[in-house]
Amino acid sequence: MKKAEAETRRREDILRRRQARGPSKVSSTSKASVEDLQYRFHQIEPLSHLPNPSAARDLLERLAVDPAIRHVMKKHQFAVGLLTELAPHEHPNLLGLNENGGQVIKLRLRTNTYDGMRFYKDIRMVLCHELTHNVWSEHDDNFKSLNSTLNREVEEYERSARNGSHSLSGLSAGDYYEPEVSSTLTEAESHSRVLGGGSGTSSTLVASREEMRTRALEAALERQRKREKEIEDQCGSDGQAALR
Repeated sequence: MKKAEAETRRREDILRRRQARGPSKVSSTSKASVEDLQYRFHQIEPLSHLPNPSAARDLLERLAVDPAIRHVMKKHQFAVGLLTELAPHEHPNLLGLNENGGQVIKLRLRTNTYDGMRFYKDIRMVLCHELTHNVWSEHDDNFKSLNSTLNREVEEYERSARNGSHSLSGLSAGDYYEPEVSSTLTEAESHSRVLGGGSGTSSTLVASREEMRTRALEAALERQRKREKEIEDQCGSDGQAALR
């Protein structure tokens, strides 16, 4: 009897505390749900006449739910009607195509010989390029700026996720993602000590660290610029010229 009464009092106490807190707030969850439903790929469809369409569908679905891609889509309010693929033998010179400002985005998923799929991050970078065409149709400076921003935001989001935080660092549109060079700097620091570094080498070491960081950043940016230019040259969305 005493045990039952104690359980009853415990439940009543829980109810009183809940009432004192008032109703639960769900507005932020509702907002997130609306954004998730609106800014996304509304349909996914591989090409059924190509080999192994189930593998292509899996890859398209992986791109569609990629947390970094979903982040930039919600941030920039991108919506895509259909995400599908390009057949390499039908469009050998194209890596991607955006039709009608996001109505359809087509990506080349497969190798030229149809013996497998292209590297995921290469395909995702093409996807960022084609998402940029939701805003800018021509490959002008406006396009290049936004495309670089999307690539940087994807990298920054993943770095934040690896560090246990999904919040971005608040970089402005003119900033760039700085690659991690901590391991390289540690090696340089060790090398300096081996070469006879005493107390007088500290300023040299600092200069060396900054120089290595600058060089690593410049090299990373140059690789990104080259890759963006390669994708641009194999994009069919700039005036549809590549399809004619």
